[in-house]
Amino acid sequence: MRRHLETADIAKLLSDGSPFAEFCRHLAETCPTCGERLAEVEALMSRFRHWDAETVVREGPAAAELLETLLAKGEDCAAWCSAMKEEGEYQTWCVAWSALERAQSLIADDSARSAQAWDLALLAAAITDHLGASYHPNSVSDLKALAHATAAAAGPQATAAAIETLRQVAAAVAALDQGTGDPTVARDVMSLLSRVFRKAAE
Repeated sequence: MRRHLETADIAKLLSDGSPFAEFCRHLAETCPTCGERLAEVEALMSRFRHWDAETVVREGPAAAELLETLLAKGEDCAAWCSAMKEEGEYQTWCVAWSALERAQSLIADDSARSAQAWDLALLAAAITDHLGASYHPNSVSDLKALAHATAAAAGPQATAAAIETLRQVAAAVAALDQGTGDPTVARDVMSLLSRVFRKAAE
């Protein structure tokens, strides 16, 4: 009896590269069920901006719940980072990306919640320091640059606190310089940092 490809099968074929990825896409064109599963995998890859299908299928579906569990362990970034360092299940690309997504939605939605956005962005940056050797270091630098730029965009502008915001700007630029050179990442980092300079000019 023939069976459809499972999501994990599709992820493995995509991760194995050509000609396996082409075979997978060809099969998905002729089978609606496999096509839907391929679309799910590709949506996860797009959302988490990760190059490896197996990684996002393994990490992505659980990331939001893991982030909620981590946030329930404390009130601020220091408490979250402490728990993250002790428990390896939180040290994943997709948990970091989920924290980053949450931070960016907060600064876009309501400037009054910028303190929480700051903490979430710094959590994402802290997770990048604990990503293992299976993650490409240049891509990790891209994620780190986005996290520090998001923190800078959420950061306070009062004179006493602005120094820390500037540290985040510097960290974002340094990480971007060590990244992949992806123009989309550079554009997003610069867009976030432009918020800092607009706020400073107000």
